[in-house]
Amino acid sequence: MFKKILASTDGSENAKRANETAAKLAASCGAKLVIVHVAPAFLSMDQVESSPMMGDLPKAVRDEMKQMHDTVAGLEFTAFGPVPAPQSAIDHFGNAILHQSAAAARANGCSEVSEVLVYGNSAERIIEEAGHEKADLIVIGSRGLSDIGGLLLGSVSHKVIQHAACPCLIVK
Repeated sequence: MFKKILASTDGSENAKRANETAAKLAASCGAKLVIVHVAPAFLSMDQVESSPMMGDLPKAVRDEMKQMHDTVAGLEFTAFGPVPAPQSAIDHFGNAILHQSAAAARANGCSEVSEVLVYGNSAERIIEEAGHEKADLIVIGSRGLSDIGGLLLGSVSHKVIQHAACPCLIVK
């Protein structure tokens, strides 16, 4: 039936349910599961520091963040926007989400799992990766961690089903 299934995750509860469904489906079909996380191009230091995953950051990333804090200490950034987090923190969070999803997929019986970390527009990158991977099916949660912009512009899942070249399964 399916040879390769692509599941998108952002770490949300809906994405976790979609990942579980994708893993069980892949296991039942003997399909390969490709888990994709589209990391944001920008996170602020405040977002990183308030994240539940902050405690898991490696010392090198924490040191890089401290150096950035020291560099901008005393400067007024409100006119320019928030202080950006280092790319290493964004990479770490993205990889942590992928590793958790892959471990859950294996726990649900999926033996062949790969992880892909990409950046950019979520819907566009999911569709691109599905094409690149030659996926037979995209599995995505109905609602993710997107902000209010998702309501105004249309959700990621809606954009994916509108433009993907393969069938899509939306998990609620």
